[in-house]
Amino acid sequence: MLSSLSAAAFLAAAGLNSVSAAPFLIVANDEKLLWDDKGAPVVHPAGKDTVVILDLANPENPKVVVSLPLKNSVVGPPVNLAIDPTNSIALVADSIDVTQDGDKLKMGPDNKVYVIDLKANPPKLANTLTVGKQPSGLSFNPAGNLALVTNRADKSVTLLG
Repeated sequence: MLSSLSAAAFLAAAGLNSVSAAPFLIVANDEKLLWDDKGAPVVHPAGKDTVVILDLANPENPKVVVSLPLKNSVVGPPVNLAIDPTNSIALVADSIDVTQDGDKLKMGPDNKVYVIDLKANPPKLANTLTVGKQPSGLSFNPAGNLALVTNRADKSVTLLG
């Protein structure tokens, strides 16, 4: 509950001084699940994932604004990233965790959503929220002051706002 309240305060603050902002693109680089030469999946320990924020003000010449070392997952539907309509904040779901199981690594559900402040220069991690297990869908309302997180493993929805 405290995480949701923190998110609500941040979402509310982000929407207060809405001005025209540069269009951003957010890219998640998941380095935990790779494939070998035969196409078989190979699980790696967490720690090398990144989230890259690109400024698309000039679409023919996008610029990397920042690369953040944030654990994330692209396993599941391609909706684990979202930017609010005012380009003030971004949400990144971390739906998969890698844990040691004997002498092997295994993947299981995680429960984190990262809030990135896009107004900071450079953009930075503003908060880490705990939501349901395996957050795998993020969506902002048109005003940008509410967000929904679908949690696949819990079969639940978390409201941030």
